Amino acid sequence: MNYSSITRLTGFASGMDTDSIVKKLMNAESISLNKLKQNQQKQTWLSDTYRQWNADLLAFRSNTVLNMSLSKTYNTFDVTSSQENSVSATASGTSLAGTYSVEVKQLASSATFAGDKVGLDPTKSLGNSVQGAGQLTADTSIVMKVNNETVTLDIKTTDTIKDVVTKINSAKDSTGKSLGLQAFYDPTLQQFILKTKETGVSSKIDLSMNTSPESQAFLKNTLGLDTTNLVATGQNANVIFNGNEITTLTSNQATIMGINFSFKSPTIGATTVTVSQNTDGVVKNIKDFVDQYNGLLEKINKVVSDPVYRDFQPLLEEQKSEMSEKQIEIWEEKAKSGLVRSDSILSGVVTKMRSAMTSIVDNGSSYHSLSSIGISSRSYQDKGKLYVDETKLREAIQADPDAVEKLFSQLGDPSKGTSGIINRISETLQDGIKELTNKAGYTGNNQYDQSIIGKLLSNTQTDISRQTVKLQRKEEQYYRQFAAMEQAMSRLSSQSSWLSQQMGGGM
Repeated sequence: MNYSSITRLTGFASGMDTDSIVKKLMNAESISLNKLKQNQQKQTWLSDTYRQWNADLLAFRSNTVLNMSLSKTYNTFDVTSSQENSVSATASGTSLAGTYSVEVKQLASSATFAGDKVGLDPTKSLGNSVQGAGQLTADTSIVMKVNNETVTLDIKTTDTIKDVVTKINSAKDSTGKSLGLQAFYDPTLQQFILKTKETGVSSKIDLSMNTSPESQAFLKNTLGLDTTNLVATGQNANVIFNGNEITTLTSNQATIMGINFSFKSPTIGATTVTVSQNTDGVVKNIKDFVDQYNGLLEKINKVVSDPVYRDFQPLLEEQKSEMSEKQIEIWEEKAKSGLVRSDSILSGVVTKMRSAMTSIVDNGSSYHSLSSIGISSRSYQDKGKLYVDETKLREAIQADPDAVEKLFSQLGDPSKGTSGIINRISETLQDGIKELTNKAGYTGNNQYDQSIIGKLLSNTQTDISRQTVKLQRKEEQYYRQFAAMEQAMSRLSSQSSWLSQQMGGGM
């Protein structure tokens, strides 16, 4: 390793390979620096490993654990409707299983105008339309009031019916918000339609505000509207649910008893909507959680048990230059093995998770532990891996679904045994994430952060820089010493030559 960029010409007098000699001397001097570099590489690998585990635990907590805390995980339902084309429904986590009677007497509707057949040519301007078929003889305007917002739209003879539709659809209120209108002209039906996007009795369109003859002629002749009735109001849905009439629904979507209903058309009499618990769905959700828990547990158990190969230290750049990529890959795989062997943080997470998964939860039921619902370990050799007795799990869900949900997600005090398994695991993971962050920071943060390893890496880098400067000076010292030796030998050689000449000349 050369610590100086100076090019030297050596060995002229002595014939010695000075560079080779200095290199060997510096190799001996560099032992402590190389150890620092190898230690720095190990700490960098360890930092990366801790940060990856930090991300893995956070992902498991934010996804798998969070999903298991939600009621929808345990409350999965099948929903059927005897008049599916009129009423459909989906269940949510708060739905109540049962059979319900639903009669739709009236759908919620928007405020709507439908014009008579006017026969406009959508490709021609309104001023060029055929006389008597909606021709606009002069520029005019439409004044409309929509849900208490009044706007004026200018209509020109050069506009086509498509331009009018665009102006209406893009109309905005005083705050710049869309008026929520939908206008449409169908060239096949030759009919103009105007409606509000919102439904219910609160939606209203008032076109009677502009009474000028030009405006009256444009609604009537051009748009085909009845000028004697220019106020339209929407209507609420009228639904009878289990004998109770509901007239306040402004939309055809409604949530009743935790069930999300969609009303499509009036029913013929009452339809029967049946909500039944889907045990298969709950079983699947719990089995998926156990599988993911086992996967995390197995992964941690492996890394805290990986062997340490002490003969395989991190490679220096000089060593890598003499190896193939495959050789480097195999070597570093050995060198990285056992980095977190018996690590207290990861081992602690495993111990606490296993304790949480085997604990009893005071949920007021005999289904108060995973083993009571068919989830348990088989042997200590499995290191906490869980197995699911699906038959026993299914029986527990059917017998007391509320207890099964509370076993996992009940809120409470862990010290009193009232906290559910999922909340205990969540706290364990959070503690582990906090410890890992303190130890090595988190992914995306600077390697030399204020974590324990971050500070250690920073200090090691300072030591490396200091040692490098020291070795550079040592190398220069060696070269100066050899240069002095070369000069001395050169002078001695010159003196010897002179003496030889003198002695030879005297004879």
